[in-house]
Amino acid sequence: MRLKTLMAAACTAVLLAACGGSSNSNTATAPAVVVQSPAILTGEALQAEVDKFRKENGYPGISVTIVNQDKVEAVVSGVREINTNKTLLGTDLFQLGSLTKAATATMIGRLVEQKKIRWDSTVAEIFPAWSTQIRPEFLGVTVEQLLRHRSGLPREASDATIAKALPLLSGDLQKDRRSLAVLLLQDAPEYTPNSKMLYSNIGYALAGLMAETAAGDTYENLMQKELFTPLGMKGYLGFPEDSSINNNSGHQMWGGAWRATPPVVDPRYAFFINAAGGMNLNMADYGIFLREHLRGLQGQSNYLSKASFTLMHTPVDDYGLGWGVVNVPQLGYVSTHNGTELTYYATNRVIPSKNVAVAISCNCYDAAATSRIDDFADSLLSPILPR
Repeated sequence: MRLKTLMAAACTAVLLAACGGSSNSNTATAPAVVVQSPAILTGEALQAEVDKFRKENGYPGISVTIVNQDKVEAVVSGVREINTNKTLLGTDLFQLGSLTKAATATMIGRLVEQKKIRWDSTVAEIFPAWSTQIRPEFLGVTVEQLLRHRSGLPREASDATIAKALPLLSGDLQKDRRSLAVLLLQDAPEYTPNSKMLYSNIGYALAGLMAETAAGDTYENLMQKELFTPLGMKGYLGFPEDSSINNNSGHQMWGGAWRATPPVVDPRYAFFINAAGGMNLNMADYGIFLREHLRGLQGQSNYLSKASFTLMHTPVDDYGLGWGVVNVPQLGYVSTHNGTELTYYATNRVIPSKNVAVAISCNCYDAAATSRIDDFADSLLSPILPR
């Protein structure tokens, strides 16, 4: 069995990690957890399998993390930059693209439980001054609708909108995000809000802006205070190339060979969509994040309530809050996402019924690589997949 095939309707790898949803109006509740002891690869056997996969495919560097019965294990293979001796380390950051979305929703969950914002807080409540500045259709859009891609907003800001925003940028993150959001919300919605699911990085940018406005701090600071620090993770917003001269390098395929490539996302726009795709972690730390979600779904987390975790993994049109969620025969609900900012790729699988999760990241991106990495993620889970 290949989870990639079964989940194709819920999550398809495309640019900027667009994890879409089917047209089904299906609402379901995350399942009760049945803990088992699957014989998934660990230790030297896992390292050997990752090394083999990377070498066979010629990838610069790859890292895998597996959460199995509350144990987090991560391995790395390869180099930070192709054709160098810069060995990839377990502490090196990977740009996780739209895997950020579940992290943004998790951080907002903390604010909800602190009563600084609600899942049903509306744009009009958080930004009352916008009532005469934006399209009225957007005033009633809620935080949850944004996180479920049900806002009516487009996938990305147009080049014309970005060009219009440039003269307004001041270097103040919050002020600049508000200025760009107002411009975007002056365009007619692409569909009636909350009528269907349509993937939108803009929606997550607006959810992050609502969170930072309600909490009185920048999105970047909130992620540190409410997510990275409480869970003991060393997270960063931006790109690994920004954080250390000795860290990871992203790659693209040029003329049949991998080439180290600077970030390709327009920096004039990247700051705006940090909440949609800006998170960087090493994969051991990302495993901690996945483990907390598994714990939370079992009611064993002190970080958030079981109700909050369950909401995040409960699908409407095959999408939760930052997760594509699909009902897999004999496994129950499986949560997944993929992510890329076009020079890195990452994908995950979370299987609550088996108390198992896996995530893989490569410091490279092209369409063929994403498909092979997705297949490799499934192969690592093969001992627990139905035959």
